[in-house]
Amino acid sequence: MWQDWVIASVQVVLAFSLLSSIFHSAHKPTLSTCIFTAMGLFTLSFVYITLALWFSALMSAIIGILWAVLGLQRHRLNKRGRT
Repeated sequence: MWQDWVIASVQVVLAFSLLSSIFHSAHKPTLSTCIFTAMGLFTLSFVYITLALWFSALMSAIIGILWAVLGLQRHRLNKRGRT
């Protein structure tokens, strides 16, 4: 389906845009933003699977993982700031 390729292509661009935040030492979104965004993306991934949009599902899962990594990084920064 052409829709799968369009959605997945947009998500590839979004994934690349997250990389700068992942590799920056201190610039991270809030923890709640990371958690809710990751959960939403994993939900979308499941929905895409039920629609047989395989590439979109894969990219949603990858972006969800990237947001989870950002959340973990933010959690570590928050923890370090309290001690």
